[in-house]
Amino acid sequence: MIPFHLTVISLQLFIGLNKDIHLGFGLFLFGVFSWSLAEYVLHRWLFHLELKHSLVKAFHFAMHGYHHKEPKDTNRLYMPPIPALLFLGVFWVLFSLFFGQGAWFFLAGFELGYLFYSTVHFLVHTRKAPKYFTWLWHHHLIHHYKEPERAYGVSSRFWDRIFRTMPTDN
Repeated sequence: MIPFHLTVISLQLFIGLNKDIHLGFGLFLFGVFSWSLAEYVLHRWLFHLELKHSLVKAFHFAMHGYHHKEPKDTNRLYMPPIPALLFLGVFWVLFSLFFGQGAWFFLAGFELGYLFYSTVHFLVHTRKAPKYFTWLWHHHLIHHYKEPERAYGVSSRFWDRIFRTMPTDN
């Protein structure tokens, strides 16, 4: 999955460079930072949403519920390419409303943030924590095994501090 995302990020930057290079670097960095907030918001208010309609509930379970049921299933830790491209298309439309052609840079940074998050998430669920990152592993595993209504951040605890959803164990 990493080569897929790096290829898509490279294509986005290539398209962006052909449009307007002056906006590029700042929008790219803003996109990386923005993913951090999106990670928290999506996880807290979308992936943990209580739903009633059976079809929507089934889709929701496939998107995130199964991951909570089977957190070590490595097939559910990265989004597959086709859904990823669909989400990227939706995000590109949204970002282009705000940034025009600069959306290519912003989206590339946003996707790089997603790739970083996904890689951290994969490692948390499949590897022992490296010596200096035990706090991050511990934080996410609390979300899975102790306090599912807290610790929504995976690649960062920053937004959990801001929104006061730090687990009581931290």
